[in-house]
Amino acid sequence: MQKKSESRVNGNSSYAQQLAEIKYYTPPVLRETKNGWYVEFYAFDPSIGKPGRKRVKINRIKSVSERRKYAKSLMRRISERLAVGWNPFVNNVGSEDYLTFEEICDKYSLDIEKKFSQGIYREETYVGYKSYLKVMRNFAHKKPIFYAYQFDRKFCQAFLDHIFVDKGNSAQTHNNYLNFLRVFAGYCLQRSFIVSRVTDGLKPIPKRLYSKSRTVIPPESVRQLREFLMVNDRHFLLSCYLLYYCLIRPVEQTRLKISDVNIQNSTILLRGEASKNHKTQIVTLPKHVLFYMHDLHIFDAPSSDYLFSANLKPGKIPTTTKILRDHWAKMSRCLKFDKTWKYYSLKDTGITEMLQQNTTTIAVRDQARHSSLNVTELYAAHLKKANPELIDYKGAL
Repeated sequence: MQKKSESRVNGNSSYAQQLAEIKYYTPPVLRETKNGWYVEFYAFDPSIGKPGRKRVKINRIKSVSERRKYAKSLMRRISERLAVGWNPFVNNVGSEDYLTFEEICDKYSLDIEKKFSQGIYREETYVGYKSYLKVMRNFAHKKPIFYAYQFDRKFCQAFLDHIFVDKGNSAQTHNNYLNFLRVFAGYCLQRSFIVSRVTDGLKPIPKRLYSKSRTVIPPESVRQLREFLMVNDRHFLLSCYLLYYCLIRPVEQTRLKISDVNIQNSTILLRGEASKNHKTQIVTLPKHVLFYMHDLHIFDAPSSDYLFSANLKPGKIPTTTKILRDHWAKMSRCLKFDKTWKYYSLKDTGITEMLQQNTTTIAVRDQARHSSLNVTELYAAHLKKANPELIDYKGAL
């Protein structure tokens, strides 16, 4: 039993203290009065922000001995439920655990970690969800909310307004948080912590109303990038080549192994477990990029090594997208690049330049794996060998 406190829960006390206060209860006792018999106990009442009295009448049992026997059994059952967090003033919507919102977040955090450890979530998904969860919990602490039923549409909308308006984030960030809320709400609904999907009706900001914060990099700046990296960061230049020419996303690069490179056919295999769309596909590796890999002695390493490991050289432990972005940030500062020129901008730039040099749309779409599912399946089947339109292709980089 929690120490009794008559103070109203408010923003002046810490969230941990408030959580302790909402778990306050008194052991049930039997009251025998001239107006009737009842079992009485106190528990935290969210509607008034302090302990409230709860009474359960047992007058229907006529025999005094049987009434006392029933009261004893009832008090034991109530005590057991109170001990695991049950609150008589809250509709626990079928959950047998009577968890607080904070406890649900703890369980969801463990769920994220489990799915990451088993390969269900990729690193970027794991990092993203953990970050979103942390921000949401901090907001819930300030709100504050304590029980699952308080995680409702009103809370979700207030949280999204906090992200977009109060914190001044982009529309894309707003939409990313909305997607997280939908996933979290689905998790809660599946486990009966809530009774409906509270994010229904919440709409993302349409993409047509905002543009990406990254832009295509001009050819002269791309050439400047190549000249700088050729001298200062040769292995990161290979990563840039793969993003610019092969359109292989950063996270996909971190999963590439040397064995995925087919020297004879001049192709790279994107395994389903490593690709964004979970499909095993082949992309063309331009000859000059393949020759550059030879210059870096990439193929001297064991074929089982990751293409990018420590210092972005081949090794047993894969690098991370953060390290790739850090290399880009360092180079970008040295060259004083525009802030809208992101690392991922190289992919947009590569696609743009291919199309400008009259590479067919089909060839570019196959290389980028950007089409709809039907189109991807239609053209991926034909891409068994290196595409002749791309094998000799060379752009500004």
